[in-house]
Amino acid sequence: MKTILSIQSQVIGARVGNSVAGFAIERLGVRALAWPTTLLGRRPDHGAPGGGPMPPATMASLLEGLAADERLGEIDALLVGYLGDPDQVAIILDAAERIKAANPRAVLAVDPVIGDDGKLFVSDDIADAVINGLVPHADWLMPNVFELGVITGRTIDGLEQARDASRRFGKPLLITSIRTALGMGNLHAAPAGDWFCETARLPRAPKGAGDLLKACFMARRVRGEAPAVALEGATGAVYDVIVRSLAAESEDLLLPAAQDVLEEPVTWPRARRLELA
Repeated sequence: MKTILSIQSQVIGARVGNSVAGFAIERLGVRALAWPTTLLGRRPDHGAPGGGPMPPATMASLLEGLAADERLGEIDALLVGYLGDPDQVAIILDAAERIKAANPRAVLAVDPVIGDDGKLFVSDDIADAVINGLVPHADWLMPNVFELGVITGRTIDGLEQARDASRRFGKPLLITSIRTALGMGNLHAAPAGDWFCETARLPRAPKGAGDLLKACFMARRVRGEAPAVALEGATGAVYDVIVRSLAAESEDLLLPAAQDVLEEPVTWPRARRLELA
């Protein structure tokens, strides 16, 4: 069975981080192994969340337990999201090296969760560790448009600027939350060519929508779908889940109630191949 090691926050009372990614990945037929970077009771925007960052020593110990069970060679991809401590980077990179030694086809996918809507929501130390520690080692990079701007030191206002910024990396990027005349779009930019997929504007999106998108895209890619197809399926599924969540007046993503659209989205936006610049 294809397997993703999901390295993200764990929030007991909300569908964000591993609490949404693990569900979505397994609903798409891929095994999810959850390795938490932070363990919280609720979202921090609700107030004191309880819990806190996973101590680096504990994270390292968890990795040793996984390795002792000879699971590292079964992992096809590492999906890294929110970090709770800059020292977690070295442990994650060690895990990636060991997993790739056991399975040379494994990929390290990094969602540099450092900010959105024009502002950082992590400390400067964590942002620096992500940008200068994790990002250079990623096989696949998956920032939102604001994070791409921070990483590249540019202001990115639209699709063409996002495409231009992506070319400095020389690796596949999934760039999310690009505003368009229609609404919102996601770009898969790679040396082999760029694909863009967009959906209509919605009034808002519950927290965790970005985590859901990356999880759906990764699961589809790991199970063998081409980038354009995975982009379409993930974009449509997240749109459908958001629509159902808003209709139910749910503050959180409406999972598992809307789980059927993860595999078979009602909305299937077509990705368009972009002309070479």
